Amino acid sequence: MTPEDKLSAFFAETAVPARDLGFQAMVAERVARRRAIATVVALIPWTIAAITLCWALGPLLAPFVLEFSQTLAPAAAILALTALVVAVSLTAGRRLSLV
Repeated sequence: MTPEDKLSAFFAETAVPARDLGFQAMVAERVARRRAIATVVALIPWTIAAITLCWALGPLLAPFVLEFSQTLAPAAAILALTALVVAVSLTAGRRLSLV
């Protein structure tokens, strides 16, 4: 073996291995899926507590909600229509922009 062969063999051993992007993407997807599932599972007790609280307070708040729903219905309709107009305008602006 010549010194050049030994040197090239040495550098071949210390070279960075090739990256497998497909494998990295698959591993990243699995990690993201596990994190998403863990997040959903962690929210289950809070969801059950919120449902129980709403069930317990529902009869107590029903008259209050009914009274204010008649008062706030026009304001809620105006707010919903304004949000719709803003969303449509932003979407149209993005489609029509030259950038």
